Amino acid sequence: MNIVVVDAAHLAGDADFPVLDYPKYGWQQFPSLSGDELAERCWRADVIITASTPIDQAVIDKSFKLALIAVAGESCSHIDMAAARARGIAVCRVPGGDPSDPQHTSHICAQTIDNIAAYLRKTPINLYP
Repeated sequence: MNIVVVDAAHLAGDADFPVLDYPKYGWQQFPSLSGDELAERCWRADVIITASTPIDQAVIDKSFKLALIAVAGESCSHIDMAAARARGIAVCRVPGGDPSDPQHTSHICAQTIDNIAAYLRKTPINLYP
């Protein structure tokens, strides 16, 4: 399984995600990605983590293995929800988490990993309706 963090620099403070309790996975974390670079880094991702970088239909279409978009924060306005739904891609978020507040960053990182772990256990939490 491949997990890609596309915009760690958009989290205020230090974006230190805890280790995921999963037997085997690849982790790539980037301060910021956009445009062609975004699609190039995500094309084989199973999970994309984003705080505010738009995940549009072009990225979703090119990410052939994508199963989950984990929003590091509450707002999912930057996700093309219609494209995600059309592909059966789940979207989860961190309710009450503000990525621009440094005091929330630790909680957001931990909750994002908890959301991914719950999804992998087939007991998803914090799914976007």
